[in-house]
Amino acid sequence: MKLQLFKMDEVDKTDTDMNRKMWADLCRVVAIFGVVVIHACGESLYKFGKIPVSDWLSINLLDSLVRCSVPLFVMLSGALLLNSQLMTATPLRIISRIKKVAIPLLTWNIAYLLYVSHFTGQEIDWLSMLRQAPMYHLWFVYMIIGLYLLLPVLEAVFTVISKRYDLQLYLLSLWVLITCVPIYFPLPILTLLQQTSLLGYAGYFLMGAIIANVQQRTGGSLIWLIIYISAVFITFWLTWRLSYDAQSLDERPFIYFSPNVVLASLASFILITRIHFNNRFSSLLHWLSDRAFLVFFMHVVVLESVQNQFFAAGFSMPVAIQTILISVLTFLLSLGIASLLRLLPNSRALLG
Repeated sequence: MKLQLFKMDEVDKTDTDMNRKMWADLCRVVAIFGVVVIHACGESLYKFGKIPVSDWLSINLLDSLVRCSVPLFVMLSGALLLNSQLMTATPLRIISRIKKVAIPLLTWNIAYLLYVSHFTGQEIDWLSMLRQAPMYHLWFVYMIIGLYLLLPVLEAVFTVISKRYDLQLYLLSLWVLITCVPIYFPLPILTLLQQTSLLGYAGYFLMGAIIANVQQRTGGSLIWLIIYISAVFITFWLTWRLSYDAQSLDERPFIYFSPNVVLASLASFILITRIHFNNRFSSLLHWLSDRAFLVFFMHVVVLESVQNQFFAAGFSMPVAIQTILISVLTFLLSLGIASLLRLLPNSRALLG
């Protein structure tokens, strides 16, 4: 059978809005837990050559498995916004969408500037948040705001290509060629053509919308599972091979635009959209999903505290097992704190 990326049957009309809402909730929860794991892996990954090879390889594999998490967030945003019948990009709607993200970002920026100042004793430069994110993970929120600013353009592009398989494949090919391939193989011809960047994260945004729009809900999942596992293995192997050659961590295979991560991200998103649920899980998924943005904002501080407690306790266990435990504890504690914050008036508007 000929494998095609996005040329699939139209979504079955019997697919209910409830099922779409549930896979969207699941995608959000999987993505935020994956982000926690990525950050929990970071310290050990940078210890290439300083910890046993078996420990480093296990952390490399763990990170490779969840490296698609950030792209999942972006694809989900595209799937929900560009497929929304209510979303016609107007200045007022764009401003409203940006406010939902920018106000929590401002709140957490202030909180993290105070946090850093408290521990470093440095004077707070309030305008620094306009130059760089006060905490390393907040770059993602700035990027999302950038995508929202482009909504009229992205909506126009999606309208044109949504029912054109040839244009979808053409756009995907250009995005991969110009944005992804040069990570490993610089292409001087692109410089001559004055085409050194295309779409960026907007590529994921559009691909998420395309997949959600024309995704066939039955059959073929095994193929995409194999593709996902293969892409994860490629990420794992390339990171090991390139890092071994450089004798330090080579992060190119972990870049979110690397072809291997793009392939794993597209495959994992397709798999998630194909999951059919029993409605009895809808409440739990929605509860978790409702707190995902809060977990994202706060998890780095919780993670640091949990890691310090683990290291101070001197637990003797494989690094990968320790990292998984730290990730689970961080996620659960962040969920608990998020649930308490949800009790505050206007918590969604102010905190996310």
